[in-house]
Amino acid sequence: MKKSIIFLINGLGIEKPGSYSISIDQCMPKLSRIKETSYYTSAIINSLEYRSAYEQFYLGDTYQKEINYIKDYIINENLKENPTYQSFLNSISKEQKKIHVFLEPNNEKVVNLINDFISTLPLDNHKEVFLHLLLTQQTVNEYHKLIQIINYIKYHINSHITVGFIIGKELYSEEMSKEELDVSKKLLFYCSAERWSETEKKLLSLQENNIRPCVAPGFCALNTCNIENGDTILFFNTKQTTYDKFLKAIFQNAESVFEGQEVDLPIYSMIQLDTTYSIPCFSNNIVYDDSLAKWMEKANKKALIIAEEKNLKLIHFLANGLNYITNPNIQFMKSDQNYLSSPENISNIIDKSPYDLIIFDYHMDVSKTINDLKEQLGSIDQVLGLVGDVCMNKHSLFITSLYGLKKTLPLADYNAEMVTIDYEMQIPIFFFDYTYPRSKYALFPGETHDILGSAICCIWPNTEIYNLVREKGIVNNLLKAFKKQ
Repeated sequence: MKKSIIFLINGLGIEKPGSYSISIDQCMPKLSRIKETSYYTSAIINSLEYRSAYEQFYLGDTYQKEINYIKDYIINENLKENPTYQSFLNSISKEQKKIHVFLEPNNEKVVNLINDFISTLPLDNHKEVFLHLLLTQQTVNEYHKLIQIINYIKYHINSHITVGFIIGKELYSEEMSKEELDVSKKLLFYCSAERWSETEKKLLSLQENNIRPCVAPGFCALNTCNIENGDTILFFNTKQTTYDKFLKAIFQNAESVFEGQEVDLPIYSMIQLDTTYSIPCFSNNIVYDDSLAKWMEKANKKALIIAEEKNLKLIHFLANGLNYITNPNIQFMKSDQNYLSSPENISNIIDKSPYDLIIFDYHMDVSKTINDLKEQLGSIDQVLGLVGDVCMNKHSLFITSLYGLKKTLPLADYNAEMVTIDYEMQIPIFFFDYTYPRSKYALFPGETHDILGSAICCIWPNTEIYNLVREKGIVNNLLKAFKKQ
């Protein structure tokens, strides 16, 4: 039975100018041998860390899915019967109190949703609504697009709404220090932070200083957007990645800012937040039709994911469509280098198992020196070589990555010279499958989620899934590209 294999070397990317050069061919001779007869393309990526990269890989475009879900199942449905919505309406009815809407600005299309939602609310002409932007973008290369989005938001939002804070969503640490709490207090509760009404200039200065949007220090677009006791807070579109740090900055600061008063800060979310705090929401769940779990269910196929133990919980959550359920179609295995260095064990995993799709998950960003990194790549290459041997003339094999490494390391334990590896923008995709002759097929560029979809198509042909492996021909591929849009 033909199977489809994805071998992830996360962190592997295409060197940018100025990056310290590591010869992958020397460190990974097995990969070098395999890629000589493979199809090759690349993908543009925006993530520098595994969580957001995995999210896109296993779930597709979660942002667009949430926009569609909010539009079709929250705003366009009759919210009058929703008890959380009724509680929200009661909260915003308080006179001279503000509404604070927190938004992740990843697409201009969300503006229409904000406008549609605000227009449904019974607001008097004097009610202040502040839109606070939480930047999730992982790389400085995204500032150009981010500036376009924010400018669009500022000029197209409802007249009731004013842009307030702009802040990196991952700015604070897991164990928030007193200093971080004080900084967040000044911003959120006193507006005593930098003020930039011309947000474009501030964003360009952050880009020039190589500060990634997701960790950008917060600034204010005006001086009256501070959170006051009795105000109402709404998290609008929120990719379900933890909000604990941000909520901690609100709740813990509120206790000291409103000292002597009973804290009255009703907080709601459109969609259930990934947080340990109890936040009432208008809707609990989104069904991710493009998740690995849904695809395996539709195809009646089984998948095995082999990964480091520390990543298994997250992968389980994402692969199952943001659920921790036990799914008979997806199984997980803790990666063990000794076990996976055996040709017999690799053969058993691929040829003699009931799994149709097998994902090997490795990382090249855990090293302390360049020499460590080269040794680690060599170790990964040994397993890849065995996988390639088993797949030869039998199975589909994709060799790729989910994010590009950017890291500054010393050359070796005995050489403290620091060098920077920069694979930030592009990842390579190598593909081998004997059933796709080079004279007829080509591998086209795409996104990380398209890699998973393409691997599934190799064992379950489906025209609804966007496949990077396509027949040659301009007209044919223009139609498929148009369909994806």
